[in-house]
This record gives sequence, structure tokens and C-alpha cells, in this order.
Amino acid sequence: MKKIHISLRKPQAGELKANRKVIAVCVVLAAMLFICFLDDFTPSGRVIPNYFKYVIVVSLIYSVASLGINFYSGYQGDTSLGHAVFFGTGAYVTAYLTTQFSGINFWASILIGMAFSAVLSLPVAWAGSRVKGSFMVVITYGYCEIFRYLAINSNTLGGTAGMAGIPSPKIFGVRITKIPWLPSNKDGFILILMAIVGFLALFTYRIVNSRVGYALAAVREDEIAAYAMGVNVKAYKRLAIITSAVITSVAGSFYAGFTNVADPSLFGATLSITIFTMLVIGGRRSISGAILGAFIVVICPELLRYVQDLIGLPFDPWYILYGLMLVIIMRFKPEGLLGTKES
Repeated sequence: MKKIHISLRKPQAGELKANRKVIAVCVVLAAMLFICFLDDFTPSGRVIPNYFKYVIVVSLIYSVASLGINFYSGYQGDTSLGHAVFFGTGAYVTAYLTTQFSGINFWASILIGMAFSAVLSLPVAWAGSRVKGSFMVVITYGYCEIFRYLAINSNTLGGTAGMAGIPSPKIFGVRITKIPWLPSNKDGFILILMAIVGFLALFTYRIVNSRVGYALAAVREDEIAAYAMGVNVKAYKRLAIITSAVITSVAGSFYAGFTNVADPSLFGATLSITIFTMLVIGGRRSISGAILGAFIVVICPELLRYVQDLIGLPFDPWYILYGLMLVIIMRFKPEGLLGTKES
């Protein structure tokens, strides 16, 4: 009779890491579905406040923007304070096309906004091929201020008031704010944005672990050495900024479709700094870090406003914590909260 030998192999470090990622994704997915559908199973009515779902939607929108800037300020390594240009472009293109042209729907406006953002990213790519470092910070900052002033002084774009009355997107003829089997008007946005964030996370992972990702890493670490090894430095830097721009544009389009308004502040340097801060807090070159940073920067101010009202503070504590948090992270975790997990 033959003896059967069973060998138990110890899991490798890579396998354990992959398993942890799968578990984390499943937990997040379950949490989002729980948030969306809990009210359907509670006879007493709404358990999760509508405002909480609003914060989740905004967090997911900025997660898309954070994943977008990660291509430029993370994997390429240049600092940008001008990504509000692409965010605002997506928002304004969606606002203008959906309010002025009845034949163009929300989804088509996203694609057109992505094309506009790709074109507007070319001057940044051209500047990036000649200068870097602090010079790019100044150039990108000035670039977004140009578009903010153009939006303010453009009657076509609504001037300082911006453009309002942007219709919510439809799926198969039904607005996602009025899907009958969803408990609230925010759940449709949560499900769609969750799918988009998941797709972008997978897309980023595949790009980073491909030949393109290795070329971007080589350019980031040493442009001269990369060029000597035959890497087309200018082409890969151009690819990084265009990819970053079109992804950030998608976030802007969804922001306009969700809030039903687009105003000049979407082109402002404050928004650019906010998006960049999300990446810095979560961790450059980290997919999960970019998403975590977006949720932290969106949720923390809302929690602290509740604390402010609860104890009657005469000032907003977020502005103090915001600066303190950046100082602590730059001192003790300069790579970000999750920057070393995937880099």
C-alpha cells in the first residue's frame, strides 16, 4: 500500500502580501455595500445619515484625483501644484456640454473633458522636459491661476458664479440619484465611483509593474542614466502627465455631476494643494496610500467641525491639525503613511 506524503509549503512573502491585499479589497467592498444597502434591511428607516454618504462620495471623487496626480507627482517624481487645471477642466466641460447641448450626455462629456485635459497637459509636459524641481512647482502653480482668472472673467462659463443646474448622470435612462432599488440618492454615486476607483487601482498596478512603470522609475531616479540605457525620457514624462491629467479630469466631471455646479474655485491653487496633500499624506507611489490620503483629508475636517460645534470652539480646529499633521508626517513619515508598502 502506497504511503501518501503531504508536504506543507510555507507561504512566500509575496504570496502573503497578495493575500493581504485581496482581504483588504474584500473588506472595503463589503463596507461600501453595507453602507449602501443597510437601510433596505432596517424596518425603522434610515440608519446611515445622508450626509455621511455625501462625505463618502466626495472622498471617492478625490480618491480618483489622488490616483491621477500619483502618476505625475508619484511615479514620475515631479511636484505639481497645478492639477486643479485638469480637475476644473473636467468639471467645466461637463457643465457646459450637459447644460448647453441636450444631445450630449454626462458620459460623453467625461470623454470630451479627458481629451481637453490631455491637450492642456502638453504645455506642462513641454516645461517639464526643460526644468524640474522647484521651477515646476512655480510653473504649475501659475498655470492653474491662469485658468482660474479665465473662468472668473468668462461670461460663457458663468463668471464668478460659475455654472449651475448640471444634470445628474443617467444609466439606461434612469438618473443615478433616482434608482428605485437604492435607499438614497447618493448610493448610485458610491457604487459607480467605487467601481472606477477599483478599476484605476488595478490599472495603476498593472502599469507600474510593466515595462512602462520600470521606465518611469528609471526616469524618476536618474534621467541621464535612463537616457543612456535607451529610455525615451521625454516620451515617458509626456505619457505620465497626460495619464495623470485625464484621470484627474474624470474626478472633476463627477464632482460637477454630483454637486450640480462648477465654479472658478475648481481651478484654484488651493484645490491643487489639497489634491497634492492627499498624496503626500497617504504616500507617493502607493495606490492604497493615495486613496487613504483622500479619505483622511475629506473626512477629518467634517469630524472636527462636529467637535467644534460640540464643545463650542470659536475657530475651526482643522486648520491647526492640518498643519500639525503635515509637520509630523514630514518629520517621522516623509514617504507618507503607506508610501513604503508598495514602492
